[in-house]
Formats: sequence, C-alpha cells, structure tokens
Amino acid sequence: MSIQKPVTKYSCILIALTIATTSAELTALGGETKHEDEKVTTSEVSETNNLLNSELGFSEVNARTLMLSAKQSMRYHNYKKAIVLLRKAVELDPDDPDVRCLYAEALQEKLAHQVDKDPYIFNLCVRNWLMVARNEVGDEKGASINGIGIGLGCFQDEDRTIRAKASLKKLTGYSPKPWETNDRYLRKVLKPATTSVTATIKEPEVSKQEEAKSK
Repeated sequence: MSIQKPVTKYSCILIALTIATTSAELTALGGETKHEDEKVTTSEVSETNNLLNSELGFSEVNARTLMLSAKQSMRYHNYKKAIVLLRKAVELDPDDPDVRCLYAEALQEKLAHQVDKDPYIFNLCVRNWLMVARNEVGDEKGASINGIGIGLGCFQDEDRTIRAKASLKKLTGYSPKPWETNDRYLRKVLKPATTSVTATIKEPEVSKQEEAKSK
C-alpha cells in the first residue's frame, strides 16, 4: 500500500508558478514572428498553454516532455501545435538529436500539407535536417568545421543520418556531398523568403458624352 504525500499550500503554489512560467515563455515565443518558426496566433499559443496545464502541470517541463506531447499532437495531424512545442524543446535543449529530428519532421509534414509551400518553413526544415545529417547536434557536435571534418561519422547514429539525408534529397533534390560545406549547400537549395508585388494603376475611363462636353 503506497502512502501519498498530502498536497500542501506551498506545493500548490510551486506547481502554479511552474505552469505560469511555462505559459509566459510560450506566449512570448508565439509573439515573436521573427523567431525560428512561423507566425503563431494567440489562439494557438492558448491551445499550447492549455495542453501544458492539463498534461504537464504535475511533471517537470523539459525538452523530452515537450517532445512527447508534440508526438501526440502529430498523431492527430496537429502540426502547428507540435511545431510550437518542439520549437520550445529545441530552445531548452538544442543539442538533443531526437528533438531536432522530430522538429524537422514536423516542419516537413506541415510543408507536405501546404498547397503553396512556405519558403520560410522550407528553409527552416532544410537547416534542421542538415544539422542532423552533418552531426552538428549530439555526441559528435564540434567534430566538423562548416559540416566538413576528418573522421566525421565514426560515432554517428546511422538511422538519424540516413533519415536526414533522405529527407534533404526529397526536399531539395539531392543531399550534401561529403566535400561540400554547409554554406555552399544552403546557397544552392534555400528558397528566397521575400516576395515582390507589382500592380498597374489604370485611369478611369471617360465616357463619350463627358469627352464631348469637355471639348
């Protein structure tokens, strides 16, 4: 028979502060349109806060718990919420290769469901997959310079690397060559994120009667 510890006033306050802090962080995260991802609406941030309050309110909020919640969101094809959660997970632990992989996967899934592919999401997805493919996260971080290094890949995770390279090939048409630097590869495959709009201003047509009066 297990004995549960009573919930004291101080433990309730601590839980409330944890939830409030996490919610505030996600609100700030969603409000920054120039952050690592897309524009996050107020309703989406509210949904994420509710998710944290209901599922993570009584556990430690870290990259792994956020990743588990993001996986659940992806099962229901809620990629917007998954991306918000994973973006926060990457912020908490940028060197976790599993978090980085799932983040890139969520971005790629969102692209797959877009008729007009968002170049910003595309570029972000490519950059994250490239970090995984070039082992710039995880145990081999720092073993290369701009993606190239001697003996790189001796301790790499083949599953992640193969998956990342396959995703890059699917997205861009080819995966980076062993001798190709990250900058060189990205210059070839990234899409311009800016668009230009042109318009022609037409003068109102003058009727024949008005034209005769003017003469």
